[in-house]
Amino acid sequence: MSAAPILLQVRPRKITILASIAASLVVGSMIVIGLLLRNSNEGVSFRVADQIGLIGIGLVLGGMIMTVARPRLRADQNGLWVRNVFGEMFVPWPLVMRVAFPPGSPWAQLLMPDDEIKTVMAIQAMDRGRAVRALEQLRALHARYAPPPPVPAVGPAPAAPDPQRPLGRLEIIDRQKAAERDRDREAKQARARGEQSR
Repeated sequence: MSAAPILLQVRPRKITILASIAASLVVGSMIVIGLLLRNSNEGVSFRVADQIGLIGIGLVLGGMIMTVARPRLRADQNGLWVRNVFGEMFVPWPLVMRVAFPPGSPWAQLLMPDDEIKTVMAIQAMDRGRAVRALEQLRALHARYAPPPPVPAVGPAPAAPDPQRPLGRLEIIDRQKAAERDRDREAKQARARGEQSR
């Protein structure tokens, strides 16, 4: 763990409340069922071991439900400690290109080099205003501690790409998108010319 003081700590609120209620209901139900089965006269005899087993299953299920409340984000001047449902990782500020919250996404995201995305489940859309404030604070810390984006060096023009080199995955996607844009533009222009000729 980093020795630097924690500047921001975020945990989800609504999912924690919902998970606590659900876990309490499951555990409580299993305890009640386990205790009442001993006295039932349904032709099957339940022993103390069966009662303990049912209560144990309830506790295990309650623990599994509570894992959705595990996410946490801690930020200091060195970087971010991101804990989602499973595991925790440290992300230094220089690796965080941008802090994003795309429309329709349930969680915030850290955009990293090489198109890598790390989800930050501690900042959840269902927390609404609280999530917005946490996102603003995180972006302020990013602006303060992350290095500025690299500025391209001014120099000689880059060499022409080798036509024999195989294309990378991102280059293929870029070319496909460019071709789609060109087709859409041509279709719009053809429609506009057709409407003008009427």
